[in-house]
Amino acid sequence: LSERAIKFIEKAGKNKDYEIDFDILEKHLKFYDVQDYSEIIGFQEKFSGLNLQNTIIHIFTPKQIKENKGVNTYHWKGQTLFSINDSLYIAENGEIAIRDCGCDSYDFYFYYENFETFIEQQAFFEDHQYYKNLPVFGYEITDIKAFSKCMDDYDFLDECSDKYNLMWKNEVNLIHVTKCLSEWSVCIDSTSEKQRHCIIRNLKEKHLIQ
Repeated sequence: LSERAIKFIEKAGKNKDYEIDFDILEKHLKFYDVQDYSEIIGFQEKFSGLNLQNTIIHIFTPKQIKENKGVNTYHWKGQTLFSINDSLYIAENGEIAIRDCGCDSYDFYFYYENFETFIEQQAFFEDHQYYKNLPVFGYEITDIKAFSKCMDDYDFLDECSDKYNLMWKNEVNLIHVTKCLSEWSVCIDSTSEKQRHCIIRNLKEKHLIQ
């Protein structure tokens, strides 16, 4: 984690009531259909009890384990998923998914390569709220490689990026690209209406967004 993300976690605070002894947690995990417990245990140790927007991040609680009660799991794309809050799920390989509840499909979509990327983005957004001065604009990307090359003049935010997310910024615009299934889309935040329209026009002229 970056220094900014560490400070973000320290500011958010962690509820120590959600801490669970390693050996007890490892023994409990044997009741679930999980091939490798390491990512789940690592998440529980590093992030369980984290208070984000008045929601406590966790998979298990000491009380639930003491009473020998299981938690709900979900199976998607060969992975066992655990809920970590009202909208995010962690897979046994550490990837973070969201659930599509539209049209009664209830499919899952992997949205972050790991929880660290999510934290890095939350920390970044907290420190850079000024990019949100204008309503966000979103578009589909036609060619992700060409689009990325077009961002050469921007600063790439490596700590906020992974195989599902790419982020760039300059002093005026914030470019956040996300992948859902095989489709890439972009959200453009900005402090300047003129500069944002300029980059949108440029990307459309190059047929990189639609």
